[in-house]
Amino acid sequence: MIKQVFLLLSLVLADSSSSLDSYLITLPNGIKIKAEVAIDKEKGLQGRKSLCPDCGMVFVYKREGFPSFWMKDTLIDLAMIWIDEDGKIVHIVNAKPCVVKQNPYTGCTVYTPPLPARYVLEVNPKAAKGIQLGMKIKSEPPL
Repeated sequence: MIKQVFLLLSLVLADSSSSLDSYLITLPNGIKIKAEVAIDKEKGLQGRKSLCPDCGMVFVYKREGFPSFWMKDTLIDLAMIWIDEDGKIVHIVNAKPCVVKQNPYTGCTVYTPPLPARYVLEVNPKAAKGIQLGMKIKSEPPL
């Protein structure tokens, strides 16, 4: 039940008014990511069999909060990077796929940042190597 509330809250806080479909995000380690804007925030990268090394998906929210994510039906490893409205990284998780045939609410881990975030960027784990909390990302156009 609590996991369902977290997911619902994440969807309620979602900003669907963004007219952009992608951003070029430069990570603190110098890697540039072409980040597709998540249109269907509930689905995200679920079902995708691959993600190019410099590709990602960014989830944009109207305001800072504690957006929770899980890997239900996600087929690839991902690094999830929570970013505050100033571009500072507040949480990082390397997550493994969770394909559960039974109840995903009890079988999949839910990841929630300890500090408020306005953006969540999902990338290949290799792209996130060397990134630490407190570092800042850059974005074109600005997030």
